[in-house]
Amino acid sequence: MSELERKIAERIQREGPIPFSVFMEMALYDEALGYYRGDPFGKDGDFFTASQLQPVFGAYVRAVAGKWMPGFECLVDIGAGRCELSKSFEDGVYRSVEKGQRISKSKNAILFSNELIDAMPVDLYQGDVMLKVDCRDGRFVWWPHSPGEGVRETRDVVMAHLHEAYEAIDEGFYILIDYGYRNLERGRFARGSLMSYRKHVANDEVLLEPGKRDITAHVDWDSLLDMAVVAGWEVASFESLRASMLSLGPEVMGGLYSLDEMQFRTLLFSFGESFDVLILSKRKGPDFAGPGLVNR
Repeated sequence: MSELERKIAERIQREGPIPFSVFMEMALYDEALGYYRGDPFGKDGDFFTASQLQPVFGAYVRAVAGKWMPGFECLVDIGAGRCELSKSFEDGVYRSVEKGQRISKSKNAILFSNELIDAMPVDLYQGDVMLKVDCRDGRFVWWPHSPGEGVRETRDVVMAHLHEAYEAIDEGFYILIDYGYRNLERGRFARGSLMSYRKHVANDEVLLEPGKRDITAHVDWDSLLDMAVVAGWEVASFESLRASMLSLGPEVMGGLYSLDEMQFRTLLFSFGESFDVLILSKRKGPDFAGPGLVNR
């Protein structure tokens, strides 16, 4: 057993089987041994994100921010990782926030996150039964049984995050980019969407090698949209990444293309239909800048 595996096993020994959200939190975010304490990104890591497509992705984010809040003075990158976006913004405009840090208060700001929600810990339910993680003979196993048909994944931490983000700004927008599903697509994930990644290979053995592989689950967009409204946000826009890019118009699209043709094509076609862009709005008055709200 690795040091982190022993740490998780000792907790199970003390407390009994633990919720999967606790296992996932320790596996990904343990202060000393968690997966994200390393550098899992890029060709030599376990996966790519759009944030590695620089400078095109940074220019796209800057354009979207400017579209919704012309003249914005601050962009707060939540879960910033390597802070790849920083080079696309002038000094003093870009701020980064890592997991565990509070989002500092701003009067007017654009909040931004890319693939943040999918890495937040989930709990699993089979009917009314929460599926937990036990340790037997030195191996982590599901308790009382493995996930089956009809499993549900829930993310209670999302509501707290949306509340914190809402209270962090007096007015502004929150741009969230991630991959997920709507209610009509739920049948694609009859056994849940939990996956682990190691060296760009995906599998569903999410209990193996905690701390050494990524663990992720698709975003339940309908649930997130409902929670956002409860937290006080207005839903300003929800569309695919490709549609979001196209909505910027031919001049901006031409500018993105000219920065790097391969990155542009990867963002538009590879990421474009797999990822969605949600824009949440917090506005105080009728004159606040922005293209205007759209229906869900």
